Amino acid sequence: MALYLISIIGGDALIILVNLLVNLKTGSLSNLYVILAGLIAGIGVILLDAISALFIRRCLPEKWFTYQVKFHKVGKGECKFYEALGIKNWKDKILELGMFTNFSKKNVSAPTSKEYLERFILESNYGAVIHMVGAVLGLALLAVPPLAVTCRFSVPAIIINAILNLLPYMILRYNLPRLERMRIIAEKRSAREA
Repeated sequence: MALYLISIIGGDALIILVNLLVNLKTGSLSNLYVILAGLIAGIGVILLDAISALFIRRCLPEKWFTYQVKFHKVGKGECKFYEALGIKNWKDKILELGMFTNFSKKNVSAPTSKEYLERFILESNYGAVIHMVGAVLGLALLAVPPLAVTCRFSVPAIIINAILNLLPYMILRYNLPRLERMRIIAEKRSAREA
């Protein structure tokens, strides 16, 4: 959580600082306006992320996110792309936010059970969609007038938001094939035991 907070607060502070420096040369806006616009841009992307995540997780049916839905399948090419980005080196450093959906892999009594793995895949599919929508939805800030001023504050906030959403998206997608293989093994084990 600390890394995310540092990224969000640091990114917002950087947006404000750069715009204050630009404003010193141009003097086109008041310093108070620069500070408030920077804060509003940062808070705006956070609110958009939160509202879209709440809508996706609470309003869309679970059947759209189960392991059977082909839309969520991850191909070998996609995994190789993530590996080319060095995902194995940084994926464990990114915050897990499963606690917001009452799902955390840290307190599990049977991590190899079929039911747990199906739930893990379900939550991963929800998470991937939430993060992808969050990365794109930040563009809505460009609709706030006036565009010339908005771009100074919104574009950097949109970029930071996209990065902070795309990293967990890639991790969730990268882990799905392994979870699916584990689910199949658990399913075969259950069938043998029955």
